[in-house]
Amino acid sequence: MYGYMGKILRINLHSNSIKTENLGEEDLKKFIGGVGLAAKIIYDEVNPEVDPLSSENKLVFMTGPLTGTLVPCTGRYVVCAKSPLTNTWGESHSSGFWARELKRAGYDGIIVEGRSEKPSFLVISDEEVDVKDAGELWGMGSLETEEILKKRLGEDFRIACIGPAGERLVRFASILNDEGRVAGRSGMGAVMGSKNLKAIAVKGTREIPVKDPERIKSILRRIYPQIMSFPTTQIFASYGTSGEMMMLYEYGDIPIKNFMLGKWEKISSISGETYNKMMVKGKRACWNCPISCWRYVKIEDGPFAGLELKRGPEYETLASLGSLLLNDRLDVIVKANHLCNHYGMDTISTGVCIAFSIECYEKGIITGQEKGDLNLEWGNPETILKLIEFIGERKGLGNILAEGVKRASEIIGKGSEKLAMHVKGLEIPMHDPRAFKGMGLQYAVSNRGACHLQGLIHRIEQGERMPDLKIYERLNRFDVKDKGRVLAALQNWHEILESLIICKFLGIAPGHIPGLYTLVTGIPMSLEKLLEAGERIYTLKRMFNVRCGITREDDTLPYRLTNERLEEGGTLGNTISPEELNMMLNEYYMARGWDERGVPKDETLKNLGLHYSP
Repeated sequence: MYGYMGKILRINLHSNSIKTENLGEEDLKKFIGGVGLAAKIIYDEVNPEVDPLSSENKLVFMTGPLTGTLVPCTGRYVVCAKSPLTNTWGESHSSGFWARELKRAGYDGIIVEGRSEKPSFLVISDEEVDVKDAGELWGMGSLETEEILKKRLGEDFRIACIGPAGERLVRFASILNDEGRVAGRSGMGAVMGSKNLKAIAVKGTREIPVKDPERIKSILRRIYPQIMSFPTTQIFASYGTSGEMMMLYEYGDIPIKNFMLGKWEKISSISGETYNKMMVKGKRACWNCPISCWRYVKIEDGPFAGLELKRGPEYETLASLGSLLLNDRLDVIVKANHLCNHYGMDTISTGVCIAFSIECYEKGIITGQEKGDLNLEWGNPETILKLIEFIGERKGLGNILAEGVKRASEIIGKGSEKLAMHVKGLEIPMHDPRAFKGMGLQYAVSNRGACHLQGLIHRIEQGERMPDLKIYERLNRFDVKDKGRVLAALQNWHEILESLIICKFLGIAPGHIPGLYTLVTGIPMSLEKLLEAGERIYTLKRMFNVRCGITREDDTLPYRLTNERLEEGGTLGNTISPEELNMMLNEYYMARGWDERGVPKDETLKNLGLHYSP
């Protein structure tokens, strides 16, 4: 077997049972690896009615056949479970070096079951797998935990761990690895915390088998100039993901003041250019990455002088803890990002929850008694930093916000539901879909809730083409025509990227991927077969969600985005009206072979070889 290590590690923390299981060849053909195999495991083994924070939920870490190989940008893993934030399908992704080390230890993935009676951590060193006592680590921050375990076990170990937020079951808690790489979305850190699992330390000595490395090198030499000339790749290499901020601002894409404003005169204060000039001291890369989008940052002066982050804020964080809160201070954003990493919390969800609370107070929904001694006002550094602390420690108002913005609005009531920016319970990322209506559809139908990465349709709405996926035309960003068909094709492709696993920042044409997959694994593959697998994976996730109770009524957007127009900025007074969203949903369901309720039809399931019933 090439590309794959051929084994999955299954660990039951309740019984201390440790087993290895062989990968099935039929599963690899149908689900590829990564998120595809994770979806099959979760669908087959997790009862859709289970409480996500109970011992019956399962936490699945998976790599892909390209992970850790000489194919560029393949240092990624996916972690999946039933989400405690949405009560539906949950997944998150991270990069760095942890995933490669897991494969070098001999495993393609880990299934974590049950719940340890006391805090524990896993040590995986080739075939040696141990469950260790984590009592003295419990309560420590993510970065500190990694540092201590490396000193104890050896610097050659790679660590994935949670912070206090995961331990306290903050529903958007994250998992961190490699000094600040984050599996942030949908609360996988809370699932890990619910199992009393603090960390997974891995070290491997095996070589990852590759079928034809010389031909892979030859192909990469030929297409490397094409990869590095891709405009987005150039921006990310020069400035990191923050490099797109001013361009997105002109489109009206950046959310300001909880999605209430279209313009902000201080946006340049947190732009990629300003950030790189004032804070960035260097750049770093994940495993085998030519782009190096990590930014090493240091605050030189002010109240946080001397603070260094080996991985500084990226675009989503600069917006969620910056423009969304009317915070124009880069040093405060860097400090806030550091606090989120310490507690182990998704910066997108954190920013949205803070913005929600400030607006609730501004509108008189939250009273002085409810806010305690917090000074809830826009752009106030003390407000932002204190609320992060309160959420991470579940103190006062932070205890409510730690439930996520959907549950928080239901607890607070008084009409606050209209101020809660989420889809299916997952907080909206830092792209305003009133600027790109296809992104609105993408948020509405994405399996994990509001997800900007599952399709990246706004790239097409900006003028990119993907002829390999039969996307030839430029889509008007304010139109709704053809968005359903194009989004379905893009989502199928992105499931493949997340099953192989290869970074989306690598501007490599889809037509090159089947050949690389074959040269790595020795398994003949065509683009058509890969896309069919992508559709199968996406549909299986939807079937899990249908079993969890998701219907067409859940494929929707927050009130603000469908009813409130911004008369300034790049959105030009647009909303995504309910009628427009329904039009896009109808086209999307038709393209997917789902019925009018959003349920995959029996014929669709049969054609995809999914012998399940939703």
